[in-house]
Amino acid sequence: MVWNVHELRALAVPTGTATAYTALARRWDQRRYVGGVPPDLDVIDSEESYASHRNDPALWEPWGRHALDLVGLPPPERLHVPGESTHPVLVGDNGYVVKFYGRHWSGPDNHAAELDAYRVLDGRGLPVPAIAGAGELRPGSPTWPWPFLVLRTATGRTWRAAVDAGLDRDSRLELAHRIGVTIRALAEVPLTGRVNLRPDRSTFLDLLRTRRAKTVTDHRKWGYLSPRLLDRVEDLLPDPRDLVHGTPIAFVHGDLHGTNIFVDTEQPAVTGLIDFTDVYAGDPRYALVQLHLNAFRADRALLAAALEGLGLERTPRFTRDMLAYTFLHDFEVLEETPLDLHHITEPDELADLLWGPP
Repeated sequence: MVWNVHELRALAVPTGTATAYTALARRWDQRRYVGGVPPDLDVIDSEESYASHRNDPALWEPWGRHALDLVGLPPPERLHVPGESTHPVLVGDNGYVVKFYGRHWSGPDNHAAELDAYRVLDGRGLPVPAIAGAGELRPGSPTWPWPFLVLRTATGRTWRAAVDAGLDRDSRLELAHRIGVTIRALAEVPLTGRVNLRPDRSTFLDLLRTRRAKTVTDHRKWGYLSPRLLDRVEDLLPDPRDLVHGTPIAFVHGDLHGTNIFVDTEQPAVTGLIDFTDVYAGDPRYALVQLHLNAFRADRALLAAALEGLGLERTPRFTRDMLAYTFLHDFEVLEETPLDLHHITEPDELADLLWGPP
């Protein structure tokens, strides 16, 4: 199956269903696999096998070339796996990225959410790669059709790569401000989606409730915080409805880590936001958690610059609310934070250390 851009814009993708992938079955492209005998995708038949194969270049490079051929794009000379990712991703030297979605690791929901996000963002003038094509590797498969997207590559380099290459302090602050401006522009996009980006925050609130029930157990397992502090977390976390009260319902990118943001360090400018699998109609402050604790490595001066660009004032409840979002976030957000937090036993001390002014 191959979808053109007009079909993608019109496509309503119900979350968590296999039927979404056969909605355009009448238009299947019957071309044969371009490389002869394809690698066997049936080796991925469990969560464990998906984990071990999802970033295997030997498995995915031939399928990446096949996907590009299916949507009528020129073959690259080089196609490579850029690094570890939740879903198989290949980057070509022809200006295109291919992303596949399996049935494991929330693949059906993530595919639906990402398609929905790109449809909502289409034509908004934001630094977001355009969809160049989409389809399925195995339409009608009794096991899994393996849907894919083909995207334009983002220009520039990742925030993480720029920082690791020695980006100077003033440039970091300027780019942090521009990232805040970009998050504000994203938050102002009308919520016209059909999956996570409907104009209500029910999905976002469901996420927060789920995380509230699991966060203490998860943080005990991760081991970044003291047991004494974690003993107090459950009592201090607000009801999600109270946390979002008075905040706008906005387009939120929930995974702005250091390799999902692309920048041009010469201009300076934000040149790309990628990976729209974790998007919500929710509180814009949620987007700050991965940005600050992962991309910025808890640098509060960079956070202040981003807040200025975002136009978000520090209210008296800001640090406490952001600590709540730290615990309610869907990811292991303290993994890249270069701070020793084990000695902290008071929640307010942790809130000030992570989210206070510089």
